[in-house]
Amino acid sequence: MFFRFTSAVVLVVLIALAGIALEKQNLAIRRAISRQQYQMDILLESYARLRLKTQQMGDPRRLLEAIESGKLPLKSDTFRDHRQKTGKKTKRTR
Repeated sequence: MFFRFTSAVVLVVLIALAGIALEKQNLAIRRAISRQQYQMDILLESYARLRLKTQQMGDPRRLLEAIESGKLPLKSDTFRDHRQKTGKKTKRTR
């Protein structure tokens, strides 16, 4: 009789410990998912900001203003200068 009672108590305790271990693992996974979602939000905001900045910097009016004011140097012989420095011929692909 005592053996049955003890084995039932041990079985209940083992089931409770297994439940606690599963809940602990579940909470750790939820924390990791939450952290990843937060990082994803930050990366999406950064991506949107950089994309907007890229679009603003590539605006033709802005480029023309920069070229006309002399802030952006315009070189037409970029490839020729590069070949002279390296001594190699560059082949352009179409």
